[in-house]
Amino acid sequence: MISSLASPSVCVIDEDEKEFPKILEALYGLHVGCIHFRGDTMDQLPEAGQPLKGLRLVFTDLYLSSGAVGKDMASHTANVFRRIVSPDTAPVVVIIWSKHVDDSALDISEPQDVQETEADLFKKTLLEAEPKYVGRLIFAKMRKPYETERPENWVAVLKKEIEETLQGQDAVHALWTWESLVREATLEVSEGLTSLSQPPSSQPKESGLKDTLQLLVRAQGESDLSVETAPRHLAAVLTQLLVDQLDHISGITKLLPHGNWLSKQEGNEGKDDLVPQLNSFLLTMAIPETTSSFMPGTVYGGIEDKDFHRLFGVKVGELAYQTFAKRQHAEDVTPENQMAIDKEDCKKWRKNAKPVLIEVSPSCDVAQGVRCSAFLIAGLILPSEMRVHAKKGDAFQTLPNFALRWELNGFQKQNVFMVFGSRYKVTLPATAPPDWLKPWFRLRELPTASLRNWHASHASRVGYVSL
Repeated sequence: MISSLASPSVCVIDEDEKEFPKILEALYGLHVGCIHFRGDTMDQLPEAGQPLKGLRLVFTDLYLSSGAVGKDMASHTANVFRRIVSPDTAPVVVIIWSKHVDDSALDISEPQDVQETEADLFKKTLLEAEPKYVGRLIFAKMRKPYETERPENWVAVLKKEIEETLQGQDAVHALWTWESLVREATLEVSEGLTSLSQPPSSQPKESGLKDTLQLLVRAQGESDLSVETAPRHLAAVLTQLLVDQLDHISGITKLLPHGNWLSKQEGNEGKDDLVPQLNSFLLTMAIPETTSSFMPGTVYGGIEDKDFHRLFGVKVGELAYQTFAKRQHAEDVTPENQMAIDKEDCKKWRKNAKPVLIEVSPSCDVAQGVRCSAFLIAGLILPSEMRVHAKKGDAFQTLPNFALRWELNGFQKQNVFMVFGSRYKVTLPATAPPDWLKPWFRLRELPTASLRNWHASHASRVGYVSL
């Protein structure tokens, strides 16, 4: 149970007993809790392969072992850092707090005038040892004074230096502020549920909060309630309560100082490569390990031509042909050349197009356990550079470009898009997905609802004869 509270966000790595108590005291004076590691040995560090994932700010000395200097020093400190700080978390501000932060590394193999500092040597060693840190760590420096230079009010000076060193990190500060607002909102949810669990008109009881959570899970899960699904339903309903708190939280004013730079329209030229990466998080998510069969929004891949033909009566090439649009070329292109170009483009489209199915059954039917069959729509997934050939029209729906984060059957991680055809729909028994249909990833709720509504509106259109 106690492990649920083990989520430090600030860490100090320093072995000198005359120094690290002072920076700990300064952080405590700023009302910041933190975790401390000496770093002179590996014995008290997190177990190998289990670094801390929630760290946001790290203070590290350079000399953690009295016997190591130069490259040996950098290697030892980098190894300690890697044991403590997960490369899968970001952004992390790393403040190098050392008496030697600007000293030359004294590498006899390099000329004196081009020698890097010990801080630079540490950074280079760390990033070479773990390339995943690149772009995730933001380095800063705070010079630690020698013992004879330390003022009597060193703790007060350190508090001021910490504040000044973190100045200018606007984007990081905005994210840290948002994370603090989320924590405040979760506390509001917990407090509200606890208060509701103890009505004034009744005697307090220990099981009150447990009863409340059971009722919430029962309401969220409806007929789909079991030992396996109950945790997912609890997370879902608490997330809804959290969103409501965030929408009305008064602390949102803490983000107001960032309004000026956030609202700037200029300066985003050349950043189009970020769009698919952002869309990846906005539109898609991984398949949960505990997912039930045919969860709405699930995208299935790995579909062979024979299986596609068995479902729809045509091969994948027919869907590819219907979704392909010829590209407009320059006026000086002859009809013969145009035909050859179109033929080559269509051939490339078909070669790169891979069939997918997406489950779009109403979520309420799934929650209530009344769904007898899963309703799926077929489409294609292609590299994003081929989007120019995607046919537009009511019968086809194309999703925005996004970065694919999961490989399947040789289809690599890359920027992609998906196009769906309204004529290609099928229902399958909800409790027995075929083995050849492989869950790949999921669309989030709103993109899934958008596809569902698009198909429903197209299917409900009425045609009639008139004179």
